[in-house]
Amino acid sequence: MLQVTLEDVIAAGRVLFGPAFRAEGQGWRVDLKTTYRRRALETHPDRARSVGRTESDLVAEFRRVAEAYRVLSQLAGGPVPVPARPAVPPRPAPARHRGAADGAPPAEAPAARAAAAAKRGEAPGHRVRYSIHPESLPRRKLRLAEYLYYSGRVPWTAFVEALAWQRRQRPALGRIAVDWGFLDPEDVGRIMEERRLRDAHAVPFGEFAVRLGYLTSFQLLAILGRQLRLQRRIGEFFVENGFIDAGDLDEIRRRLTRHNARWVR
Repeated sequence: MLQVTLEDVIAAGRVLFGPAFRAEGQGWRVDLKTTYRRRALETHPDRARSVGRTESDLVAEFRRVAEAYRVLSQLAGGPVPVPARPAVPPRPAPARHRGAADGAPPAEAPAARAAAAAKRGEAPGHRVRYSIHPESLPRRKLRLAEYLYYSGRVPWTAFVEALAWQRRQRPALGRIAVDWGFLDPEDVGRIMEERRLRDAHAVPFGEFAVRLGYLTSFQLLAILGRQLRLQRRIGEFFVENGFIDAGDLDEIRRRLTRHNARWVR
């Protein structure tokens, strides 16, 4: 476990609970998971358009929320540190996921993740025996990460981390457009500047480029398709972090396909 100081606890608590957070007492410990889930949903980058904020702002805030939870969850069953900060050697740079962008969370070995999850009252290392009855799942089509969560295969924290991880793997749409010759690097800068001047940060880059006439609708569809193909599949996150075995994925996908087929309209 990383050493956590009182200053770390207070800073993390203010991220999750607000400026009135106090490290003393048990109230925040009881509400920690519930508050984290609410804040993770509030700050998830996919909500940028609906809440009128920029995607980059939400990405940064989402990461702060996840880091704050990691700090506080280490103390959920123990004492709050004393104020004095002991002298310790600098922490080594953490290992990162293969292919992850700078700023990605450290890649932990499956055994380490399992131990950490056990301390949080979760059990990512267990192997589900498909005892979940289909009727207990949401009555709608599900994506893979949702299916794993609702079927009890992964905890909520892993579900949220997987969504953030996959988003970080997604190459920038503007970069693909430049690589394909649809835009010049200068065009990307002009589009970004015009979007800033018009305070249109909630409008996706590609959609805004079409509005300005830099891209056609057909070009945008082609770029979005390429972006989706280059994005790593979310199942890789759960395999790399020891939540499921690679050999289980095919069976999980078959069961997911059968579930989704029930809700095709």
